[in-house]
Amino acid sequence: MALTAFEEYYGFMEKFIAFYIEAQKQELEKLDALMSCELPRIGEAMNNYQSSIKKAQAFEDERIELCKRLGFENMAFSEVLRHFDEGEQRRLTEQKDRLTSIIKNIKYLNKRSMDFVNVQLGEFEQAASISSIYNTKGLADNHLANSNLLNKQI
Repeated sequence: MALTAFEEYYGFMEKFIAFYIEAQKQELEKLDALMSCELPRIGEAMNNYQSSIKKAQAFEDERIELCKRLGFENMAFSEVLRHFDEGEQRRLTEQKDRLTSIIKNIKYLNKRSMDFVNVQLGEFEQAASISSIYNTKGLADNHLANSNLLNKQI
């Protein structure tokens, strides 16, 4: 028996939400890993983050294809809702609200991670500018101290 358009769309969105719940957990782990300053943990969290980005893109591509197949191509969510009855509209709206909340939380956690990294980098740059810079002979070379070495491109 073939699925209705609602069943297909709703089922896909359930998978989409489950993915973003997992991405949210990974985002929290990334923040915790950064704060722990444990390099292996940070490396694993960053690998998971990159994998999540690729999976998110694949889900978005799948969502676009599903919408094309169901006749919802280039439609805003409010337009998609018009194709369903009142009960289905309510269920889809609840899904959208849940997904929106999860994505907002992911963005918040990512911002906290970036803020933490920026503070740490600022402290590192400050420490580097205070300490002596050594030349290739291992001698203090004060004229290099203000050369902004950390911002040079390699």
